[in-house]
Amino acid sequence: MKIFLSNIIVAVIVAGGILFAVNRKISSIFHDQKLLELMNMSHIVEKEINDISSNIKKQLTAFSAIVSDDRDFVMKLLVEKDFTAPEVADIAIQHMKSMGLSFLEIVDSEYKILSSGHFPASTGNISNKKKNMTDNTMTFLYDNIKGTEVLSLQLKIPFFCSDVILYCIGGIAADSDFISQIRPYKGIQILLKQENSILGMDNIETISDIENNRIIINDKTWMVNSMSLK
Repeated sequence: MKIFLSNIIVAVIVAGGILFAVNRKISSIFHDQKLLELMNMSHIVEKEINDISSNIKKQLTAFSAIVSDDRDFVMKLLVEKDFTAPEVADIAIQHMKSMGLSFLEIVDSEYKILSSGHFPASTGNISNKKKNMTDNTMTFLYDNIKGTEVLSLQLKIPFFCSDVILYCIGGIAADSDFISQIRPYKGIQILLKQENSILGMDNIETISDIENNRIIINDKTWMVNSMSLK
């Protein structure tokens, strides 16, 4: 499963030149200490993402159960075949915010959107992008909120509604609030890198490639560790 977000970069700032202003032995010790710190921070970030993912899965599983047990939803969708009925189209809207989600929708086996909490006007459209998502696998992807493309962390869960398979898809925006949740401590900078787009730091004018666990951003050197999300 391809995850559209390419990297999370965990960085600890190092004053420019400090790695080169001391003798090689001390520089090596300093580098090893910072590298160990980065490895530990990366593990914490990974755990935080897993915890967030587990919570999303818990919420979507609960929502799937609500939908399956909703007699009005079942009647309108499966008996009357009325896809535009409020009992069908509005169910994601009614539950999305209370579940703390930024994205929530129900699609059928053909990926036709039956209900969308984050983009109600998309109801009735085919969600081709979601076809590429693997069941029960958390995915970073860009999604649409009322015409605006937003980076998101989402999960797709299959469930049965009166023996008919549907999919519940939802998650949260991968924005500044998300970065704040996964940042372990002050002094640690989290950057989300998608191709040439970087989230998590403002006013980036120049940025180098990562080399020997170091990166230069706006002429300032950072020690970094990069986690590839693929």
